[in-house]
Order: sequence, then C-alpha cells, then structure tokens
Amino acid sequence: MKAISMTCSAMMLCGSAIAGIDLSIEKDVVEVGVTAAVTKNTYLYIGGDNDNWVGLGIGYHQFVNQNWKLASYYEYGLKDDWLMSEIAGIDGVKTKTHFIDLSAARFFDGYSTKIGVTTEFVRNGFTWITVDNANKYSGYVSAAKYFQHTYITSKYEFHYAEDRSDMLDFNQGQASELEFSIGTMRPVWHIYPYAKISAFAPHDTYYGMTETEYSWTVGGRMSF
Repeated sequence: MKAISMTCSAMMLCGSAIAGIDLSIEKDVVEVGVTAAVTKNTYLYIGGDNDNWVGLGIGYHQFVNQNWKLASYYEYGLKDDWLMSEIAGIDGVKTKTHFIDLSAARFFDGYSTKIGVTTEFVRNGFTWITVDNANKYSGYVSAAKYFQHTYITSKYEFHYAEDRSDMLDFNQGQASELEFSIGTMRPVWHIYPYAKISAFAPHDTYYGMTETEYSWTVGGRMSF
C-alpha cells in the first residue's frame, strides 16, 4: 500500500483537495501520483512506483464546523507477488490490497491535531497457496504546526497485523512508528517540497521484521 503523499495530506488539512502531481523518493523507490479534485470535498488519486506497484484511490473530507474536519480515503492497489517473482520466477501474478483511512482533524490558531484509524487487507493473487495474506490495522495521532510559509508535523502510529495466510504466524505482530516532517505552505517554482524521516520499531516481530527500520522521504507536489 502507498498512502497519499505527505504534502497532499498536509495541503488538504487547510481546505478542499488541490489538483496536482506528487513525486516522492524513499531510499531507492520513486513514486509518482496524480490527484484530481472531483468536487469541493471529493478527490481521486492514481499512482505508481518503480517497485511495480499501482494504486487507485478516492477520498472525501467535510468540515463539520470551522474547527472540525472528518475525512475518509479508500485505495485499491496491485503489486507484484514477491513469492512468485523472487522464488518461482513467475511474472504477472499480483497481490491485491484494499486500504481504508478514517480520520478527524481539530484546528486551532496556527496548528492542528488529527486522530485516525486504518485498515488494510492484503491478498495474494495465487489461489492454491497464500503467503502474503494479512489484515493490517493501525491507530494514529498527529499534530501540525503552521508558520507563515512552512509547516512541521509529528505523528505516532501503532500497527497490528493478523496473519490470514497458509504460512502459520508469517505475517503478524505489532509495531510502533514515529514520523517527523517539514514542508512549505507556499510553492517554490510551483512546487510544494517536503521532507520526512521515520522510525518503524517492531514489538518483537512484525511482518517478518525484528529490527527498528529508519527511513527518509523527500518529495514535492506540483499544483495545476
């Protein structure tokens, strides 16, 4: 699953979705996506990366009043089945993902807070054996501080995975994730750049991971 970019998420905290092209680089993975506003409160997203993932999403957000905003997002994704590709040498078999994000944001003078929950269902493309089948859940809380031209955000997320594959206890566990990001509220040559660092720490083990993983992401959005 690839969620909508940090820049897009931050910009949509302030109003309706802004149409644009997103580019992000995380280590050796490059992702490109396009967001288009359908109505004042609804947007579509389509994206892909060089790791053979593609996704199509639809989002909706609504201000309850001047202080509270509710949002929802659904994304359908396809990626190469790693077992068939790496072990069996079979191309074209896809793993399907269904991702849902529900959140509520509270706005104050110069900053905001946000709480949310996510669900992701991962299903193998092969029928006679399932390896990467799992139900993933998470809950998160974040805060954003807005300055005249920039913003900074922090986010804590707790992850839980439930194995649904034929491989006993293969894709499960719990983990904590901490993120920090900084970006611009105004464009630089029509681009809103941002940078993000994160730490993903399994509790004993999570989806095969046993060690804390640190990552960085840089990217930007070109509005149109």
